[in-house]
Amino acid sequence: MGEDLRLPTHTEEVQENEQPKKGILSCVSTPVAWFKMLANELHWSFVYGVMVVYGISQGLGGSLAKVGTEYYMKDVQKVQPSEAQIYSGITSIPWIIKPLWGLLTDVVPILGYHRRSYFVFAGKHV
Repeated sequence: MGEDLRLPTHTEEVQENEQPKKGILSCVSTPVAWFKMLANELHWSFVYGVMVVYGISQGLGGSLAKVGTEYYMKDVQKVQPSEAQIYSGITSIPWIIKPLWGLLTDVVPILGYHRRSYFVFAGKHV
């Protein structure tokens, strides 16, 4: 028959086509190139939708909540800034522990199950 035709992988194409850029412009051009690659691999509408959902839910929502919380603590409750930072730190503890908890449930199975046992233990009422 004929010789086997080997298609290059995406990383080989990128290595052949793009030389690493240096300088201050690479801070902007590298993420833009990554988004272009992502849009080519998936679809531009999916990438746009993910950016909008995360931008609205985390960026805008978090900012608006922070403004309201800071106003309430400062003007209504008369909390000192150092004390407000302590409260903010305490409320962010679950988000700090979340990656560790996810890693624990993925790596350490209980009774042969990775997540099911943890849900059962977390749902038990004392």
